[in-house]
Amino acid sequence: MTPDELERLLGDPYDPLNPYGFAAAVARDEQDAFPEELCAKLREAGFHLNYLPREWGGRFESFDRSMLLVRTAARRDLNVMPGTMFGITAATCLALHGSPEQRKRAGQILTEGGAIGFALSEARHGSDLLANTARLEPTADGWELTGDKWLVGLGHRCEAAYVVAKTGERGPAAYSAVFVDLTTGTGLDRGPLVPAAGMRGIDFADLGFDRFPVPREALVGREGEALESVMKAQQVVRVMSMAGSLGIADTALRQTLDFAADRRVGRTTVLRSPYPRRELAIASAALLAADATALAASRGIHVVPETFSVWGCAAKHVVAESTEEILRRCGGVLASRAVLRDGIFQKLQRDAQIVRVVDTSPLANLRSFASQLQQTLRGAGNCATSPHAPAARDQIQAVFNLEEPLPPYAPDRLDLNARGYDPVTAALPLIAPEALARLTAAADHPTAHLVTQLVAAVGDLPAELAAADRDTGLIDVAERFTWLHAAASCLHLWWANESNPFFTTGWLHATLAHLLARATGTDLRREGDAQLPALDITTDLHDHDQLFSALPVHLA
Repeated sequence: MTPDELERLLGDPYDPLNPYGFAAAVARDEQDAFPEELCAKLREAGFHLNYLPREWGGRFESFDRSMLLVRTAARRDLNVMPGTMFGITAATCLALHGSPEQRKRAGQILTEGGAIGFALSEARHGSDLLANTARLEPTADGWELTGDKWLVGLGHRCEAAYVVAKTGERGPAAYSAVFVDLTTGTGLDRGPLVPAAGMRGIDFADLGFDRFPVPREALVGREGEALESVMKAQQVVRVMSMAGSLGIADTALRQTLDFAADRRVGRTTVLRSPYPRRELAIASAALLAADATALAASRGIHVVPETFSVWGCAAKHVVAESTEEILRRCGGVLASRAVLRDGIFQKLQRDAQIVRVVDTSPLANLRSFASQLQQTLRGAGNCATSPHAPAARDQIQAVFNLEEPLPPYAPDRLDLNARGYDPVTAALPLIAPEALARLTAAADHPTAHLVTQLVAAVGDLPAELAAADRDTGLIDVAERFTWLHAAASCLHLWWANESNPFFTTGWLHATLAHLLARATGTDLRREGDAQLPALDITTDLHDHDQLFSALPVHLA
C-alpha cells in the first residue's frame, strides 16, 4: 500500500458523512470512543503490518516509507496510531532479544490485529526507571510478578504484555523482562480506564499484578538486560512517533490556510494580510523543517543506527516542539475558531500533548543524550580536521540523497551510546564549502550567510558546553544542538538533491532562518521575511492537494 492508495481508500476527510473524515474524528473524541470502524478498515487493508518485519508476517520495508504511511493516516485522526500500532515498542524489544518462540507468538497476535501491552512505567516514579518496584520473585516453575504498571496503552484490550520488573537489587542490571499471556492465570487486575487529555477513546489502563504466575520460558533474553533493550527500542519508537506529530501539524496548517484564504478583512484576505501572513510563514517554515528532520532520521536509522541514541532524540525534540509552534501560530490566526469544540483544531491540540510524551517527556528526552555531548562535540570547534568527517560525508550521501536505496534495517546495530559521533554535524565542514560554492555561483548571498552562521554555531558548541553548568546549562546546550542538527539536516538534503525541484534555495533559506532563530532563542517574528518562501511552498502544495512533505503524496 502506498500513501496515495491509502488516501483513496479513506476518501475525502472534509466530507461530513465520511466515517474516516474529520467530522467523524471529532464526534468520536466527544464520546471518548475508540476508532473501531477506522481501525478495522486499516487492518483490512494491511496498514497495521507496515511496522512489522516480513519474517513476522509483516510488510515493513523502510522507516521512511512506514512513517509516511502513518503520517498520512494520522492527519485524519491520531488515534489510528495507538489503535493499530501500540505494539511497536514490545515488538521492537522482542526483535532485539526475544526467543524465536516469543517472536512467533508476538507476530501471530500483531498480524491478526491484536494488541501487546508495554508495561514499563510506574505512577510513583515516572521516567525514573531505576526507582521502579514491581518485582519478579522466583518460584519452582518460574516467577511470580507483583506490582503495578502505569498507563499501559490498550491495557484493556491487550492479550499479552512485555513487562519489565526487578529481579535484582540495584542498578540497571536489576531489571528483567517477561513476555506474558494476559488471557490466563490469576492475580491480574486491569484497572479502570485512565482518561487522557488527548487520544480520547484509547484505553490507557494501569495493570496490577499480585503474585501473577510467570512461566520460566516467558523470560525475554537474559536476566538483567531489560533496560538496555528498552532504551534501544525507544529509539525506534521516537522515529515513528514523529509521524503522529507531522500528521497533526499537516491538518492544523491545512485547516488554517483554508480559513485564511477564504476569510476577507477589508479589501484583502487574511492570507494576504501582513501579520497573519507572517504567522503562517513561521508555521510553514516550522513544518518544512520538521518534515526534513523526520525524513532524515527515518533514513538515517538504516544507514547509521549506531548513532541513534543522539540522532533520534534530537529529531524527536525538533519535530514535537515544531508541532507545538505550528499549533500556536495557527491558533493565533484562527482566533475564536481555534477554541470551538465542534471543530478539529482543539482535538489536534490535545493529541499533540500526548505525542510529545508518548515515549518519554521532553526533558527526559534531552537528558537522555545530554551526557553524550562531551564526546559528540569533541573537535567540533575545528570540524575540518575531525577524524569522522570523511566517513560522515559518505554516510550523508547515503542518507540524504533520496534516490539512494537504503540498506536493510539492522536493529542489532542500535547502541546505547553514539560513541562521540553525530554524522549530521560531523559532515558539515565538508558539505558546507560545496553548498557555499553553489550559492555563491547563484549570487544567493543571503542564504550563503545563513550557511556560514550554521557552521560557526556548530563550531561554538564545544565552548558553550565547557562553560555550561552540569544541570540546566547542559540541557540548554543539548536543546541548542537539536536545532542545529536539524538545520544541518536541511542543508544536507538541499546539497544531496540538486536536481529535485522541491529543494529550492527558497526552501533552504526559510528552513535555515527558522532553525537558526530557534537555536539562538531569537523571536521568530524577527526572521519573518526570511521565512516567507516557506508559505509560498505550503500554499502551492495545498492548492495541488499534496501532503506538506518533500515526499509527494496526493491527498483525497
